[in-house]
Order: sequence, then structure tokens, then C-alpha cells
Amino acid sequence: MPLAQFPAYRQYEQMRRSVNDSVMGLFAGAGLASLLLHPMVNAAVPLSLIYPNVEEISRFDLSIEKARAILDDAGPHIANMALPYLMSLHEDYMGSCLTLLAKDQLISDRAASRPVVSKMHEDFEGAIGSPLPSDSLQQFHVLREMRNCLIHRSGVIDDRLVAAASTCSKGALAGWRNVAKNSPQALKTGGSLKVGTGELVLGFAVSKLLARAVNELLVRELTRDTWIDIILEDMHEFGPGIPANAHERTRKITGYARHNYLAVHATPEELQEGLARMVY
Repeated sequence: MPLAQFPAYRQYEQMRRSVNDSVMGLFAGAGLASLLLHPMVNAAVPLSLIYPNVEEISRFDLSIEKARAILDDAGPHIANMALPYLMSLHEDYMGSCLTLLAKDQLISDRAASRPVVSKMHEDFEGAIGSPLPSDSLQQFHVLREMRNCLIHRSGVIDDRLVAAASTCSKGALAGWRNVAKNSPQALKTGGSLKVGTGELVLGFAVSKLLARAVNELLVRELTRDTWIDIILEDMHEFGPGIPANAHERTRKITGYARHNYLAVHATPEELQEGLARMVY
């Protein structure tokens, strides 16, 4: 099913792909570097003498053995840094979607501008009148609580994380085990949280799925007038602008809507009516 490429979704997808590519590059780079260093582990010289032109290496007086040990253990550290970033990107996207609901008067402007972050998805479901994929949403909340433990509790597992894991359905747990190769229900309050590649890959998959589901519901439930206004405002603010020439204006607006908003199926007549409402 085609999606509506409105500005917040385009930005979210661009940033999500960028983070995904960067993180996977770091994982691959750490693995390759460790492999390359393996034959030199017993060399009695610091790494900076072998690679003097790499500034990041010259800052630290590391032995080859120590450097390889750090690279071998890089996965959890990369995941600990990337998971909060990924969760924040998704929450920012959800905030933008709540703003679209307010534009359609499905929620108040106040509710859209001051959302409770932990209830963004549920507030969206209530306003739009349709559910999001429940298993994915449960997994997202566990990952969000993991993020909170990493940031606010130095990686110590708290009751909120354990509670989120305990409410997961069989489907959510099966999906978690399939990707992360563990179960969040094994987490115990006060224990040390271990986040690895599996949790991060799951986070990318879950956030992408939820973002697409939100997009599809917006396409289905927002009024036609609201979508036409979104298309025209997008073209004016982020696209090529609204042409002054009437003939060129009709052609380019229709083309822009078809390219970025195929899912909306905006008609030329609707776009012309939207122009009459628009002040630009």
C-alpha cells in the first residue's frame, strides 16, 4: 500500500535510514578492525605507531591487544548509544502525527503540543479510532523502557521495564525471541540491563512498522480537506513552491500530489478548491 510522504514522515524515514546505515557500518567496522588486528596481537608496540595518520588512534596509547578487546566488545556500547536515538526519532515523528490530528480537530492543540510521551501511540489510537499493531506496540514500550533505564538509571533494570515486559502477548514475545534471541520477561528489577545487536535490530523493525501503520491510518481517517491542505502547504514550504501561472500551477500541483501523496488520491478539483482556501 502506498504511503503519504508528508514532511514529518519523509524526515523520519531519512533519519531512520541514516541511523540504521551508520550503526550497521559501526558494527561492521568494529568486526573488520578486530579481524585485521588479530595477527598483530602479540606485537609489543602501541597501535598509534602502526597507524600514525589516524587521528582517533593517535589520541590513545593503546596496545594492539587492548584495542582488539575494545573492538570485540563494541556491540553493546553501540547499541546502548543507538537505541535512545532511535526511540527519540520515533517519538518526534509521533508528535508530528498528533499535530496532524489536531489540524483535523481530532485532538486539542494543547494535547498535541504537550503529549505524554509514554502514551503517544495510545492517544493516537483513541483519537483516530483504530488500533495500531498490538504486538509491535508492546515491543516498542519494552524498548522504550530499556531506553529510559539506560539514560536515567545507568543501565539498572527498574520496575517499569519489568512491568512492560510482563504484559507482552505470546505473539510479541515470540517476535522478540525470533529477532533478539532472548526474552524480555527474563529481566529482573535491580539487575544490569544488557542491550545488544538483537534489541537494536528489533527496534529498527518495530519503529518502522509502527510508523508505516500510523501513516496508513492517517491516510484513511483524516478528512479530504485536511489532506489537500497538507499537500499544498508541503509544496509551498518544502517543495518547489506554488507557481504564479495558472496553467503551470495546476500541472505542477497535480504532479506533486501524485508523486508524494499517491495514497491520498487527490483530484485536480480538490486541489483547486484547496488553493482557494490557502493564503500564501
